[in-house]
Amino acid sequence: MFTFGWFSSGRDQAAIDLFTAVMDRMATGFIPGRLAYVFCDRGPGETEASDRFLAAVRDRGVPLVTHSSGKLRAPELSACRDAFDAQVIERVEDYAADVAVLAGYMLIVSPRLCRAFLCLNLHPAVPGGPKGTWQQVMWQVMAAGQNVAGGMMHLATPELDQGPPVTYFCLPLTGPKFERLWVQFTENRRQLDLADIQAREGETEPLFAKIRREELRREFPLILLTLKNLAEGRFTLSRAGVHHEGRYLPRGLDLTGQVEEFLKQSLIGLCPTHKS
Repeated sequence: MFTFGWFSSGRDQAAIDLFTAVMDRMATGFIPGRLAYVFCDRGPGETEASDRFLAAVRDRGVPLVTHSSGKLRAPELSACRDAFDAQVIERVEDYAADVAVLAGYMLIVSPRLCRAFLCLNLHPAVPGGPKGTWQQVMWQVMAAGQNVAGGMMHLATPELDQGPPVTYFCLPLTGPKFERLWVQFTENRRQLDLADIQAREGETEPLFAKIRREELRREFPLILLTLKNLAEGRFTLSRAGVHHEGRYLPRGLDLTGQVEEFLKQSLIGLCPTHKS
């Protein structure tokens, strides 16, 4: 059975929701794999949110490993990241997971950790798309007038957001849902600099909010379906990226159709289990 390691900082309810969604899909066989361990870089008592996350992991009976990164968050200690990751590797390596999933893990992983494990990370852009935080990505998409957004799972590397793509979904930014919002944003751009729009409206800007909302709906399905396809052997993963049906895919595997079908099944009240 395919085994995954799970890295999370457990910072909010979304961390619990994603962990629970994966565990539920593994229990039904939708994802034919298991979590070999969960690693959290926050220890007991650090925050209420992470304590709830740790309790959720214990409740599901998954081996839990914690090692606080609290001192790393001090800027003057950032150079200690490699030493911290060496300690993390020592704590989890005996669990022998095939792939590590960075699921709301708030640390930048060191080259040492990238060499030790194949680490899957979520980024809110299609392969070749904008880099940076999700907020930066959204504004870059809008400023460039792009007609497609999306998200991808990629391999984490020392170069931030530049690892080989693994899977992705595309989100068209055209049609009735977006047309009026683009017109409104374009009119504002004629009167204001982008920086002024960002300062005045921020994440409440209607086009920004709509793109982010639609992407968020698809991010959990992308993660679940990536684990499903990987565990089922639909593709193989190496440090170079994805191999599918004997071919190397430099852009990764397009799961747009599977993501949309997953959402459709959820909307009509069906819980996707074994359906391909």
